[in-house]
Amino acid sequence: MKNFFRFSLPIGIAGIIINIILFATNSYYELVVPLIENSSLEGGAFKFFDDLIFYTPVIFIILFAAYMIAGFVYKKKSYAKTEDKVTEKLIQENEAVQKDLDVKAEYLKHKYYTNCPNCGAPGAENESVCRFCGESLIVKENKI
Repeated sequence: MKNFFRFSLPIGIAGIIINIILFATNSYYELVVPLIENSSLEGGAFKFFDDLIFYTPVIFIILFAAYMIAGFVYKKKSYAKTEDKVTEKLIQENEAVQKDLDVKAEYLKHKYYTNCPNCGAPGAENESVCRFCGESLIVKENKI
């Protein structure tokens, strides 16, 4: 469907211009009307086909205009879908970054031992629990 509306604006404009020229010069009518004049059509049927041939360029102008509008609407919806997908992806990425920042902010709220008070193992950066014995590395403040 994307390729159907890919060039709807230039095709629509070209089609409208061509059909305006055909209608204004009456060349399409003059080319096709001899076919029905030589047929056995009479009365209402002849009048119907005569009018149809005369107004065919106008009908095509309307169809090309509708094609351009449909292409515009399709592209607008397509862009909106793409924008929604990108926005959703950015929201997910920002949520992940926010979680990481929250963990770091929570870590910075406390003071930590550089070595485990239980087993003496060195504490790694951003660790709140000893990786060897599981003891908390958070320094508990003594309230006096």
